[in-house]
Amino acid sequence: MNHKKINPNSNNVKENYHLLISGVSPRPIALVGSRDLDNNYNLAPFSFFNAFGANPPIIGFSPALSGRTGLPKDTLLNIKSTKEFTVSVVTSDLVYQTSLASCEFDKNVDEFSKSGLSKYNSKIILTPGVKESPFIMECKLIEIIDLGGKPGSGNLILGEVVFFHIDESLFDNDGSINPFKINQVGRNGGGWYTEVKKSLFSLSKPRGIGIGFDAIPLEFLDSKLTGNQLAKLASMIEVPELININIPKNFKDIIKKISIMLDNDEVEKAWHFILKWKNIND
Repeated sequence: MNHKKINPNSNNVKENYHLLISGVSPRPIALVGSRDLDNNYNLAPFSFFNAFGANPPIIGFSPALSGRTGLPKDTLLNIKSTKEFTVSVVTSDLVYQTSLASCEFDKNVDEFSKSGLSKYNSKIILTPGVKESPFIMECKLIEIIDLGGKPGSGNLILGEVVFFHIDESLFDNDGSINPFKINQVGRNGGGWYTEVKKSLFSLSKPRGIGIGFDAIPLEFLDSKLTGNQLAKLASMIEVPELININIPKNFKDIIKKISIMLDNDEVEKAWHFILKWKNIND
């Protein structure tokens, strides 16, 4: 792998922005509802967004100052004044309306109406969420962190979730949310997006403390096994016992066999091949 070396101080704001949104992706999209003190409503999407804690539940997003003028977005001004906001999760069914809501409408224009999205009354705060979203969070402001104060600089808004509104159809029988049912959309670089349902895969965590890469014989670490395949070997909580099996005589053939086993999650079987080879060659 040949890494291109880039000092962000040698880039302009736009260049650094495009590097970030392309490399740090896909990112979840927060469709943020806010209002001013006169109850003029605003709706805008932000993909510099994530969850930051569960006790209490904390989410955050970062509206940037205008790269041209350095002026703040209406969302930032509204939340500073009302100390509250909603976040509605963007699903594949909402992606085009969400994109429309991102237009720079004049300050007193209601993006709910412009984007054809309905207001959903909150239970604790006064700011509405998006009725068409299956997952809505009411939030009270905790802190706004100025991340530079220059054109293009972020403003990290941290809020405590004080109420959830979740479509009951999303839940499985065990009480967990089914990712295929919620089907969020993620933001990538340029005009690219990711639809969760089309890119899901499951990954089993080690059932204990993995033995680590240093437990794998060097010959196999230096082979053509991939990092992911080796990680499966290293995630075993203990090395299995040697058993009497037949293995190919040629090391390359052994690696091919082990590679297939690991791709099929036959990790213990792959270890048996490794241990047998080691027993023969020690």
